[in-house]
Amino acid sequence: MYSRFQTGDRLRVGSSDLRVLLGEQQIRDRVREIGASVRARLEGDVPVFIGMLSGGVVFLSDLIRVYDGDHEIDFLKVSRYDRRQLDPTAVRVLHDLRSNVRGRSVVLVEGIRARGTKIQYVDRFLRLHQPKRIVYCAMIEPAEAQKSVPLDESGFRIDNEFVVGYGLDYEERYRNLPFIGVLEPNALAKTPGTRESA
Repeated sequence: MYSRFQTGDRLRVGSSDLRVLLGEQQIRDRVREIGASVRARLEGDVPVFIGMLSGGVVFLSDLIRVYDGDHEIDFLKVSRYDRRQLDPTAVRVLHDLRSNVRGRSVVLVEGIRARGTKIQYVDRFLRLHQPKRIVYCAMIEPAEAQKSVPLDESGFRIDNEFVVGYGLDYEERYRNLPFIGVLEPNALAKTPGTRESA
């Protein structure tokens, strides 16, 4: 239903207005490029792809399908005890890793690199497991994204707009859209602030 929409198109989804920022084919092509780039980085390794729940799941599923090599997958979900706290240690693990990543190459897959400090906690958490290396990938990198943990692979760099689709949500809606769209201001019940749902 939504696959025919291209960059710049406007549509109504439920009661919300969206502007298509990145079309389905554009995303598919970029995922293929990222898969090849990650493969080149990890030549000879069997990496563990770790999807950040919940926003990174769609990107992860597409990325592993284009990754031309053996690999494993796992998932990680963390959340703030209090979203007002900027301390990166004020985070709890909601879904822990099941894999032993000690000495392994890890590819952390984020739907969007948020501007908050949660990724700093994730980086510390992963490094405590002593992986061989960590490759950070995000499909979306906003202009004000958190840069203290650098991204190795970035799908698209965008302005500071609130985007949904391709796994990204607003109040758990719109994750199923095959494109990435900008949620128009009239659809936002409140100013989004720091986005922590990666």
